[in-house]
Amino acid sequence: MSDLAVSPAGTASAAVAVLAANGSRQLAHPAYRADIDGLRALGVLLVLIFHAFPRTLPGGFIGVDIFFVVSGYLISTIVFGNLENNRFSLAEFYARRIRRIFPALVIVLASGMALAWFVLLVDEQRQLGLHIAAGAGFVANLVLWSEAGYFDSDAAAKPFLHLWSLGIEEQFYIFWPLLLALVWNRKYNFLTITVVIAVASFAANVLTIRSDPVAAFYSPWSRFWELMSGCILAYLALHRPRAWRINANWQSASGLLMIVIALALLNKKAAFPGWWALLPTIGTCLIIAAGSGAWLNRKLLSSRLMVGIGLISYPLYLWHWLLLSFAWIVRGKMPATEVRWAMLIASFVLAYLTYHFVEKRIRSAGNAAAIALLGVVAALGLLGLVTYSGLIPPRNNSPELQPILEALDDRDYPAGFQRTSLDGVSVKSIKAGEKTVLFVGDSHLEQYGPRVVKLLRSDADKHASAIFLTESGCAPVPGSGQTNVFHAQECARFRAQISQLARRPEISAVVIAAAWNLYFLGPSPQAPEKLDIDHEFRNLEKLIKSISSDKKVYVILDNPSGQAFAPRGFFAGSRLTGLTVKPFQERVLLDKDQDALRRRLADVALAAGAVLIDPVAALCVNHYCPVLAADGKPIYTDDNHYRPFYVTENADFIDVTLQD
Repeated sequence: MSDLAVSPAGTASAAVAVLAANGSRQLAHPAYRADIDGLRALGVLLVLIFHAFPRTLPGGFIGVDIFFVVSGYLISTIVFGNLENNRFSLAEFYARRIRRIFPALVIVLASGMALAWFVLLVDEQRQLGLHIAAGAGFVANLVLWSEAGYFDSDAAAKPFLHLWSLGIEEQFYIFWPLLLALVWNRKYNFLTITVVIAVASFAANVLTIRSDPVAAFYSPWSRFWELMSGCILAYLALHRPRAWRINANWQSASGLLMIVIALALLNKKAAFPGWWALLPTIGTCLIIAAGSGAWLNRKLLSSRLMVGIGLISYPLYLWHWLLLSFAWIVRGKMPATEVRWAMLIASFVLAYLTYHFVEKRIRSAGNAAAIALLGVVAALGLLGLVTYSGLIPPRNNSPELQPILEALDDRDYPAGFQRTSLDGVSVKSIKAGEKTVLFVGDSHLEQYGPRVVKLLRSDADKHASAIFLTESGCAPVPGSGQTNVFHAQECARFRAQISQLARRPEISAVVIAAAWNLYFLGPSPQAPEKLDIDHEFRNLEKLIKSISSDKKVYVILDNPSGQAFAPRGFFAGSRLTGLTVKPFQERVLLDKDQDALRRRLADVALAAGAVLIDPVAALCVNHYCPVLAADGKPIYTDDNHYRPFYVTENADFIDVTLQD
């Protein structure tokens, strides 16, 4: 990845040699080590296999961690050595980074934008525009962090998802040289500062991995320690070269063994980075510390094949996921094995061409080239923002498709509410009559917000005030195993808040709703593991009984869901040639498992003292449930959420909750 922005690392015992070009002073760079290129190759190959064949190598994502260590080592070797020799120039440092990093990035971002216009739908292209802007600004990790959650799209449908790691590295490149220059001017010890920051960053990683795994994964603060490990290595290489090498062959072998163990034990369900990240991080440090003379470094990592792959690893990393992701999007699911192989081969070809005909030529160019590249990347970022605004429609945007395209991003849950606080809890409310009804649940409760707003605005005096306490992807059942994997801590806090607010004397009734079908009937982000359903029902029964003893409780059963309702399934044709609207049923038969769950939930709710509200009974005819409105518009925005217009016009079954 972007650690390729510097010359390969030198041997541990080599002093930093000052290079000159055309008689001018330049930053000093260490002598070449072929095995560092081999490490780059190892890292990128692991990532490629993981992305193309995730079942073959489920722990291959640790290739990114190998890059992080290498990047920290290389950059710090340059910065430490040049500062100590009074040769460091921030302007030259950043100019070299731009000349090395930006050329391949520009080509890949521009290619992605062109492919997006040709292949994507309007909502997909808008999101990709945002990701292009984020990639150009090196904040992709922060944008992806903000998007992670219940309504986030599939990772495979994000062609620039992999730029999260480039964002972290570039944030490090900006922060670290500036800090070291300040430390040097103040005569502080480099090693002390480096160790302190590394320990603090690792602590942040460990402390957040359980409560907010998305933050631990994407946050630069919880990832910098991996780059800092390479920084510590760089300092020792320059100042204590004998202290870091005990037995080169054993060090190298032990390092590779740690990486292999990580590959064997890790998968996407692991709490990563966390403590697990120590395996690839320390393993990479040991391999670098062993030096180029160690047997594995000399025979394996320095081999001609590994060095060749290492040299093109940065553009290879950029190209491979772009191609794999678009292949996934075109097919609508995991591409066939032969297609994935074709995408990998194409990635190698494009990476080779990018490296030899673009990168190598621009790397030695002057500062004028750096300024020009900076302008091009800024222009791409601006174009991405324009695309995100919707001003650039995609190719597949014909009038025939508009009714379906409009449904794909039609979420407004709930509109018309005011954010306020009740007993210290942040809620959304709308004032009407004297009584107050508390609505608790996930996005399947939020979807009824537009109907509530319509009722209370049309005749406030006849209806109770409404308070919404919701958390998307979190079942409103204390003690439940149904937990949004993205925000486990938020789910726990949300459930505690339900009990807290439901007991408030000003609350006259409580309405409970959730995506029961998703929680109980198959794998989802909300229920990644098999649940003890009887235990879940007992928890729900306890919740209802704890509230119904002194106030009314309404339980809304789930609405029908499934791929038959999803507007994305209404297209015919191919994204590569052109899309049309295919004939489809206006109503579909309710899934038998959903019907059985509906009946069991009804029995539990009624036995616990709740009033039952059943969308299926209200909207379906003989178990055939609507897909389209009377005017032919899709009534779902995805495969399980109603659109606001449909709820506003048809969800009168919830009106009773506000008439107390």
